[in-house]
Amino acid sequence: MYDDGAPFGQIQGLPVPPRKAKTTAPSDEQEPAPGRRRRSEAQVQKNEETRARLLNAAARVIGKYGYAGCSIARVAARAKVAHGTFYLHFKSQQDLFDHLLPALGAEMLEVIGKAVRDSKSLIELEHRGLVANFDYLVQHPYLHRVTSEAELYAPVAYRQYFEELAKPYKKSLRRSMAAQSEPAFSEEQLDAVISMLLGARYYLLTRFCVEGNSLKPLTPELTQTYLRFVAEGLGVKLEAAAQTSAAPLAEVVPLVPRRKRKVAGQGGD
Repeated sequence: MYDDGAPFGQIQGLPVPPRKAKTTAPSDEQEPAPGRRRRSEAQVQKNEETRARLLNAAARVIGKYGYAGCSIARVAARAKVAHGTFYLHFKSQQDLFDHLLPALGAEMLEVIGKAVRDSKSLIELEHRGLVANFDYLVQHPYLHRVTSEAELYAPVAYRQYFEELAKPYKKSLRRSMAAQSEPAFSEEQLDAVISMLLGARYYLLTRFCVEGNSLKPLTPELTQTYLRFVAEGLGVKLEAAAQTSAAPLAEVVPLVPRRKRKVAGQGGD
């Protein structure tokens, strides 16, 4: 996936930026030093746009060359900024790596949050979230490589990324499960459940959606299989979920067929 011949996993091959004096962009909240003028709103906005261009450029460079091939020179060239401009926004290449995945994840979470809003059942919530998640990744295929290689090249960002994914997920699941008379899991157990669900999504993507340099959507059949898995695991009544969900769930059936209840007075073998 996204392999362009660049080496993967060779930390020793990471390009090292030339030594130069530390340059830190002044914070917008800080008072300007005596004799210095406060930056205008237009300048602040320009700086934010430049930083966003650098992050976007880094994501696409990693999508093509991997972290090992993501040099500052390549990022600056793709963002169409001078090499020195990079250091006004990031202290080093590693500083860029540490900020990249959390920033990309925040954008994706915003899209997913809008998609799941006003869901009427847990299964509808899960269905909308799954579709929005995979649609976003299909439209931004570089995010998959940025994520998968981050565990090695930006471990702090990698952990932060999944922690940020889990927070709104847990909140939504907790709210949906509150409607159940007897919630299937305790508050503490929800953390483990969410890790399982995020892991399932990640490996579905890796196993069934990666296609060369791009990603393809999850098939309807795999989507339904995932929803059956979630419904059984979370103890959701599928019939009720299908009635309240805007998603096509009428054909969803349990993973394990339920035994027919024995009626008094009827004969049996």
